[in-house]
Amino acid sequence: TPPCVVWHSRSMKTKLLALLSAFLALAGGAFADGFIIIHNPQPFPHPPFPPHRPPMPPPHYVFAPLEVTFHKVDVDITGQKAVTRVEQEFFNPNAANLEGEYIFPIPRGAHLDKFTMQIGGKDVEAELLDAGKARAIYEDIVRRQKDPALLEYTGRAAFRVRIFPIEPHSRKKVTLAYTELLKLDGGLATYLYPLNTEKFSAQPLKTVSMSVTLNQDAPIKALYSPSHSVDIKRDGEKRAVVGWEASNTRPDTDFQLLYSTADTEVG
Repeated sequence: TPPCVVWHSRSMKTKLLALLSAFLALAGGAFADGFIIIHNPQPFPHPPFPPHRPPMPPPHYVFAPLEVTFHKVDVDITGQKAVTRVEQEFFNPNAANLEGEYIFPIPRGAHLDKFTMQIGGKDVEAELLDAGKARAIYEDIVRRQKDPALLEYTGRAAFRVRIFPIEPHSRKKVTLAYTELLKLDGGLATYLYPLNTEKFSAQPLKTVSMSVTLNQDAPIKALYSPSHSVDIKRDGEKRAVVGWEASNTRPDTDFQLLYSTADTEVG
């Protein structure tokens, strides 16, 4: 059982987060809602050493973290059923092959019945990790000084898939989709998408966007986002499209959308 991380005071937490964040430039991953953890760079072959020179020890490879070029999320909500489709593209700025794992934290409280993933145009098999296994992975990454933001995702399940090779100076596109049943609380349904770990990305995201389409059987009443300044376009009483987009940014807040309909207690 991995040791638990306990914060004794707010100031201690702030200092430790600042200290760990200083190491992110040497980290081996691109940190996002879905992120890639790099295990080891693949060295290039070198010519044989002359007979009079002994072989040199293998070099210590220092490589730049992957960059997120774009991150696009499309959501369809019908009633309380939400289907989320995610597209992310990662860029390898290094002159070497990399090997890593793509990990996607599952939103807290989500009930998933479908998960698909494509990498390089091919369907790949992803492993579902329960909350305990995911917590061990998150805390191990923190201990190796890679991403303190993951502490906020302990207690959540995750999907994991191996990605190899990540070719030099190449782009790797990841496409995934999952379905969940949204919960009602006091007549309000809440949709949540994890964006918070983007704040520790190696480089600002060139483009990030959220698009949510709502189709309801009853007229939509309350519709707002407490986390982002969204653009809301209504198409009649029972349909609406919610959008948010930003460029050259590091999102630091999970995306949240709340809505209710006329047949709920909060109209």
